[in-house]
Amino acid sequence: MNTPATAARNIFLGTGLGLLVVTGLLFSMGFLPPQNCTSESLDCISTNSFGWLIPIFSIILLFLAVLIRQKPEFFENIFPNSNEEKRRANIEDAFLEEHLQDSKSSSAWTSLEKKLLIEKYEEE
Repeated sequence: MNTPATAARNIFLGTGLGLLVVTGLLFSMGFLPPQNCTSESLDCISTNSFGWLIPIFSIILLFLAVLIRQKPEFFENIFPNSNEEKRRANIEDAFLEEHLQDSKSSSAWTSLEKKLLIEKYEEE
């Protein structure tokens, strides 16, 4: 089974390559680099500089995919590089720790109530 880091890497790689293909199509169709057209030219389509966001996002996503492959511990908090059994054990440990903390606090409340009742009984 894939780890979350592997799944994220595959998503970033696929999206980055897809955007790279779109960038190539934009260059071949003449939409990149941006151009301003005059009203006399019928063959020209005006474009703005927002078109450069597609190749920029493509490069960023490909860089992230390579970074996750080379150093999976870099994004360990967001995309853990552990299998399902290890993640399940970590969640169970965290649940048990939280349950122990809750039982400690409830026993503290119980002892506090007991002391207050003893004091109240002794006063009467």
